[in-house]
Amino acid sequence: MEKLLDSYKKIIALVVYLIINSFFIIKYAVRQDYFSTLSLFVIYNILVIIGIYLIYFFRDFISKVKKVDYYFLAVCILIFVVFVLINIFIDGNTLNSDRWSAMHTTINGVLNGNYPYSLKDHLGQTSSNLPGLFFIGLPFYLIGNVSLLQPFIFLIISLLLFKSKLEMYKKAIIVFLLIASPAYLWEIFAKSDLLSNIFILVFFIILWDNKFKLNYFKYPFLLSFFIAFLVLTRGIVVIPLTLFLFSSFIKSTNKEKFKFSVGFLINLTLISFPFLITLPEIEVIKEHNPFNHQTRFTPKWVQITFIILPFIFGFRIKKIHQVIFQSLLFLTLLLFLSFIIEIVDEGYKNTLYNSSFDISYLTMILPFSILYFITSTKKLDLNYF
Repeated sequence: MEKLLDSYKKIIALVVYLIINSFFIIKYAVRQDYFSTLSLFVIYNILVIIGIYLIYFFRDFISKVKKVDYYFLAVCILIFVVFVLINIFIDGNTLNSDRWSAMHTTINGVLNGNYPYSLKDHLGQTSSNLPGLFFIGLPFYLIGNVSLLQPFIFLIISLLLFKSKLEMYKKAIIVFLLIASPAYLWEIFAKSDLLSNIFILVFFIILWDNKFKLNYFKYPFLLSFFIAFLVLTRGIVVIPLTLFLFSSFIKSTNKEKFKFSVGFLINLTLISFPFLITLPEIEVIKEHNPFNHQTRFTPKWVQITFIILPFIFGFRIKKIHQVIFQSLLFLTLLLFLSFIIEIVDEGYKNTLYNSSFDISYLTMILPFSILYFITSTKKLDLNYF
């Protein structure tokens, strides 16, 4: 029964992956005249399923190839180089996406002592980057190109997979599902930081579970730093983090709870400090702040509901695979519900083709859908260290 349920969940994970990417196919297929949208939709989904099947079918052969891990790493490094070249040669100022310039403008503003949320990016929009994204993007800003964050995260994924004890065919499927994803490739071409942000979140959850499986709150102050940092990237990360830690927090000692809570408040302040010293008068803050941007697609009642529900379901979570699957479900329900509400308000064509809803937000689900599809429910054992 458990294996059957696991199979159904894996199918759900794959279906979610295909639906998200199909939306990108449908939206951008109209920009070419060679194939109909329906043809591209069908061809894409068939090719992905065939690709997964072929990798699985030849799994034994793949595992027997001498030094297969190093061939895998070499291919990943080649893909990384291609991603770097794409980011170097595509002029960000020609793009209709401003994620890269929002990050650049935010970092530049803070470093020059200016309040970043009243500054305009290359599309004339204001930024919604929280302080955590400032520090994530800072190294790449200093080398002259914040959009190199995305290729760098792919390189980290590759290195972690190389070191992991996953079977080689599973590593191959993960990379295949990434490069076969129009949603992920859009992130690369658009120089977006969104999916990189979520991958960093997933890295933390998996690595912390591997290191401190018996007691997540063994080092409460250190944990509070990472949680404060992640919360100060995007508000939506609260959902997976709550599912991951809430049950353990309840079971932790009073001393651990106190250290974590105090540390969380201290670290929130310290991480936000570069932004706090640039604060202008209250009227400017009310008009220009990141929360107005990050929540504009989702009604308040939906936001409140999905803040509360993870605490309720978090009580029942005991293993990391449950965190991954429930994060997948919650993010899927939240984002698709927001999408549907926007369709009801604005109409399907305006929502999808005129971007009254930014479908790139759906890509936040991809790391969870890919990870759950490829790993066992019994043990999410990547053992990186």
